[in-house]
Amino acid sequence: MACDARPWSAETDNDSAESPPPHVDSALLKQRRRLETKIDKVLDDWFVLGIHRAGAKKFIQDRIANPDDAECSRLRHWWLLQLNGRVWAHGLPLMCHASENVPGLRSHHVWPSESLPWLHTVEGHFAQIREELLAARSDGVSRISGFQPYRDPVGAHREAAADGLGAEGVDRGAWNVLYLHLNHKRFDENCERFPATVRAIDEVFPRHYCHAFFSALTPGSHIMKHHGPSNRMLRTWLPICGMEGFRLRVGDTMVSPEEGKAFAWDHSFEHEAWHDGAETRIVLIVDVWHPDLTEPEVKFLRSLQNCRLRAGRALVEMSAGDRTHEEATYFEIVDRARHLLSSDDWWVINAERDPTTKAT
Repeated sequence: MACDARPWSAETDNDSAESPPPHVDSALLKQRRRLETKIDKVLDDWFVLGIHRAGAKKFIQDRIANPDDAECSRLRHWWLLQLNGRVWAHGLPLMCHASENVPGLRSHHVWPSESLPWLHTVEGHFAQIREELLAARSDGVSRISGFQPYRDPVGAHREAAADGLGAEGVDRGAWNVLYLHLNHKRFDENCERFPATVRAIDEVFPRHYCHAFFSALTPGSHIMKHHGPSNRMLRTWLPICGMEGFRLRVGDTMVSPEEGKAFAWDHSFEHEAWHDGAETRIVLIVDVWHPDLTEPEVKFLRSLQNCRLRAGRALVEMSAGDRTHEEATYFEIVDRARHLLSSDDWWVINAERDPTTKAT
């Protein structure tokens, strides 16, 4: 972006048809207006409206358009790609090619633990989180745990679930999830049942992505290979139980997680998982913003993301109940999947630590 082509300077705030002052080059004025049009198109694509749009434009003018602002250097590169309708050609095998990828961020299939010292603090909460989780499993009398089948919109390489509601993500077995946060939506009822877990997420995980949930995989399951949406976040796992016989592939790196040992990996690389153990595998997943992104960059990207997510939720509310399973949006799929499990019978657990087992 040319440093002198800032679209909100005084002479271009007025959209009237007045002739430009003599000292303003008409070619430069046309260039500025073309740039304004490109900026508006990108903001439209992210559903940035009203006061959020005004704030975004001010940030673009003050920070992104300033080539001397080192705190926004990666964001500047990404924004130029957005303006020109291009995707970063990263050249990294097995990483997704997505318009949301931010250039210049470090990439590791699985991150070295020493580069993320806060992982050790996460591990200090393992016992309390596991206790809360195991206590949530229904004994057949109390209410069920709150897990629901994992479902995603049907894509080009995924077949619809048998009931027609989204795609399951597994080609055998079962993959269930219990959401605490999902795309900046808080699942209040679930959060109330896991106060220690929620407290750890809020206090220990740095700049969490408002995406946190328990992920359960039944014995014999296989999660098919897929990519996350971008490289701007890291996926953190705290393995809770059922790790024997489980393995995760991230890119060309194979991981055999250990209970209580937290680690982070890059969700933008192709990944898949197998569970050949006898106990249901459960991990706590918390996404965090990439550590290379500065606070101003995170603030801007989060604002864009929030605008798009708000628009998606508003669309669901306006057409609630009107769409079939096959036509459902992502948010509708997640909401409808909440009612698909009627028991916790799928949850196979080690009897030695089953809180519902009574000594005889």
